Amino acid sequence: MRYSSIVLLVVVLAGCSSVKVGSPGEFKSIFNGRDLSGWDGIEGAWEVRDGAIWCTGEKGNQWLIYRGGEYEDLELRLQFKFLNGNSGVQVRSTEFEPYQVRGYQAEIASREKMGLWHHSKPPEKYRSLLSLAGQKVHIAPDGEKTVEQVADAEEIQAAFKEGQWNEMVITACGNRLIHKVNGIIFSDLTDEETKYKMTSGLIALQDHGSGTQAGFKDIRLRELKPSGCK
Repeated sequence: MRYSSIVLLVVVLAGCSSVKVGSPGEFKSIFNGRDLSGWDGIEGAWEVRDGAIWCTGEKGNQWLIYRGGEYEDLELRLQFKFLNGNSGVQVRSTEFEPYQVRGYQAEIASREKMGLWHHSKPPEKYRSLLSLAGQKVHIAPDGEKTVEQVADAEEIQAAFKEGQWNEMVITACGNRLIHKVNGIIFSDLTDEETKYKMTSGLIALQDHGSGTQAGFKDIRLRELKPSGCK
């Protein structure tokens, strides 16, 4: 993709997907780069090496959960590297069984699958695919879904560097969740469904098992002032 095309995508998507927030708190690191202090997972499923958390892909589909509390309106920033399998970053999620997590997931996978807002362990099948690359989606209180394709999916996904470190930014503000990779908005979801929207919850990382290899580092979090979310 030419540089000018990337700039145009940033401008277009930022214009249609801006989130206004009140005075945010300061960013805090929630991973110390040395060990899994503050995080909780199945023994042997996760390890720290070279300053990053890596899943081993050996313990089936399960999650590493940050035990620092539950969060509502937030901005989560991290670096991730995807090598194989299927992984994801959770916000506003619940642990319904030990190390099994249900909630909003920004999925990490191969380039052609990047950009998915997913309801992990969905209560109903239709909640699996909430928003895809280049989409701006609104889910009404009754569950009716309106999809606006605001950018070409392949052009958006080209911003993801497979096999390299990428920056992910997740913003959850009111009923709106935005997923950015390397400065590009991949998907924009407004979820108002009365039955299933989630307004607060845990932060977690997924290992889907079956040899998944994904790493996470430089994980930082700041809470946003709820009264400022629009």
